[in-house]
Amino acid sequence: MSDERTSSGDAAGYLGWFFMGALLGAAAALLLTPRTGQEARELLREKGGDFAKRAQEYAKEAQVQAGELFEKGRELFEEQSQRLMSAFEAGKEAMREEIGKARHES
Repeated sequence: MSDERTSSGDAAGYLGWFFMGALLGAAAALLLTPRTGQEARELLREKGGDFAKRAQEYAKEAQVQAGELFEKGRELFEEQSQRLMSAFEAGKEAMREEIGKARHES
């Protein structure tokens, strides 16, 4: 479970850094090319809108993945809770049987 969570978290982190690097590289390229101020602003506005859309899509996907991980964790917690309660009840029943046996032997 922890390996799965770690690997998906690492992948999301790397993807985020990739997008950040792409944004910085694109901004640097736009600012360093010989264009008029108006052309550069229009290009920045256009590319910024594209990047914002991709960032929103990435955020939605991350939210879906987080929801899935939360649901898996909740299911695992419920399953382990049931196992623990079953073991506890079995232990109580075994104790009652032993106490009953000890009383009958006395």
